[in-house]
Amino acid sequence: MTADAATPDAPWPTSAQPHRRVRLDFQHHSEVDAVFDPLRQDLSALAVLGRSMWLACDETTTIEQLTRTGGSRWSDHQTHNLHEAFDLHGDEGDEIDIEGLAIDDGWLWITGSHGLTRKKPKWHENDPSVAMSRLTEVKSNVARRVIGRLPLVDTGNGTWAPSLTETEDGRRPASVRLRKGRTPLTKSLAKDIHLGRFMEIPCKENGFDIEGIAARGDRVLLGLRGPVLRGWAVILELRMKLTKSGHLKPRRIGPDGERYRKYFIDLEGLGIRDLQADGDDLLILAGPTMDLDGPVALIRWPGAWTTQVQRQSVVPYQKLERVMDLPYGYGTDHAEGIALTERSDGGRELMVVYDSPAAARLSEDTAIRADLFAID
Repeated sequence: MTADAATPDAPWPTSAQPHRRVRLDFQHHSEVDAVFDPLRQDLSALAVLGRSMWLACDETTTIEQLTRTGGSRWSDHQTHNLHEAFDLHGDEGDEIDIEGLAIDDGWLWITGSHGLTRKKPKWHENDPSVAMSRLTEVKSNVARRVIGRLPLVDTGNGTWAPSLTETEDGRRPASVRLRKGRTPLTKSLAKDIHLGRFMEIPCKENGFDIEGIAARGDRVLLGLRGPVLRGWAVILELRMKLTKSGHLKPRRIGPDGERYRKYFIDLEGLGIRDLQADGDDLLILAGPTMDLDGPVALIRWPGAWTTQVQRQSVVPYQKLERVMDLPYGYGTDHAEGIALTERSDGGRELMVVYDSPAAARLSEDTAIRADLFAID
């Protein structure tokens, strides 16, 4: 067990502090098609490749692209509407609730949360019957069940662009096929002995909720914010294939023919908020599964991508490394997306973006600051 790993008798380390911040400049939401609220308020996922950055807002059907235009500034905002790339079987205004972005071998991978939602009372309403009525409404949005990938095109000078159509080298956008609101994955999960009963529970109530994705070749790992079972979080592994119709489809790789493998990870009660591949390791952003503020930690799963791990298993805390505890606010600064970035001296940093950002992060009408933590 490493010195950084958790033990029942030792307190968690003090939260790390960012050694610097970078500025992210967005267009005003009124100037962006299919975006109706400030993007910087609801950032939910992050991926970086060279001088290109992609972010998602969990209230839209779009991904946002920024370019590094200075040492600590990312701007030149572009929006890509996923309705142009995938058949989402929903209205243009239906949010996808994108909760995970990942880059692998020229592809940008995307996942929606897949979760159900329950309406909540509004703070200005005084009628208890109205509040109670809201709390009875549970909604299923089929657009949230997207898992897909976009080909990335090298545009020169360290920048990349996702293609919403076929590229010159014949690569095409592809997603898991939706039929009658279900996918091969959700149909398989509905029968699962551990997870099936959670498919009908709203995502912020320990129900089924994907909030992270990482990919390597045909292997795709999905991190679940919920459910957390007796303190154990869940990662699903998929092995994707491309069907004749051009859709992605998870192969049957489970011990009983399931289209996934399960890994139970001891995060001591926390759920998964994002994933990031790091060589043979996997970095896990861990945070509350319920609608709470903290704690938040960065956890390393050593050897997660190696062949000996490729079977269903449980991973106790003794086999994990707690890299750092991350700061969080009360009602603000909920860490939602992480990405590894390179420094000019060859070292690396962990970039973190936040949902419900604190006022100190915001400037002007459209800019927000992300944190960078030294990682090696």
